[in-house]
Amino acid sequence: MAVASLQYLRLPEYYNYFLTAWVKGNFISDYKPNARKAEVLEDLPLAEQPESMDRSAMHFCLADAFHPGCELTWPMRHSSMYRAPYRIKERPAGVAEPDYGTKLDQDKVLSMHGPLYDQGPGDLSRWMALPWQGDTAYCRSGYDMEYDPYVPTFWPAHVPNQVLTLDDYNIVCDTSKTMAERLAAFHNRPSWLRQLPAQESIANQMLYMVAHFGEMGVLEAKPRPADMPELPELLYVENLKPTKASELAAPRLAAAAPKKLTDEQRMLQQAGWESVEQRDEFLEIKFRGRV
Repeated sequence: MAVASLQYLRLPEYYNYFLTAWVKGNFISDYKPNARKAEVLEDLPLAEQPESMDRSAMHFCLADAFHPGCELTWPMRHSSMYRAPYRIKERPAGVAEPDYGTKLDQDKVLSMHGPLYDQGPGDLSRWMALPWQGDTAYCRSGYDMEYDPYVPTFWPAHVPNQVLTLDDYNIVCDTSKTMAERLAAFHNRPSWLRQLPAQESIANQMLYMVAHFGEMGVLEAKPRPADMPELPELLYVENLKPTKASELAAPRLAAAAPKKLTDEQRMLQQAGWESVEQRDEFLEIKFRGRV
């Protein structure tokens, strides 16, 4: 199997079948836009309530096919962790988790009755970054240097990629400016992570995110201008402290001009790697025995 076929998310055949049927019009049109929606659990028939509780717990999760996952991560893709659909296999009361020694390597992780089997308190979340803010700075593409830094498996809008700044929003709303200027401001989306120290290692960028997470932009819903109905009703605008906004508006964050990067170095940096060696080591581990 080629490496590329393992990298990018695609719909399973099951969903392709239903989408193809829908495109061909081969479905029962039972959509009722005026139907009364259930507002509390008791509004549903008793037989539908358990499924609704499952759906409510999963609906706002960020993961796509459980990869990479913001609430939980890659172990959730292993069927050995489940006793039934959406039901984690619990470790029996009074049974201690096996001692895996001082180093947890791949063989131990994937071993029979290892950490991907019975689960106890804290076992699901122990795979996550501590603190989680560092993971936000790290979870960029890391797969293909020439691909967009945010591959389809990246977290969606809960962790922004590009943002509409407050300065640009004010231009969008300024009726004294030309429509071309206002639309250009609307489409001018800087990176939400632009304050990360670009010339630092990935590890130091993660530490920066941990130390300065309170300075990262929070998105605030603001109304669109009344004379621009083609825009979404609500525009999500980056809200920064005035001092930080001024700093990021400056041509450079640092006093010293950053060194010129080669094309390869630039693509590596966009993908989140410190070096070619680090990327190649990851790929060798990830795809060992699959190519």
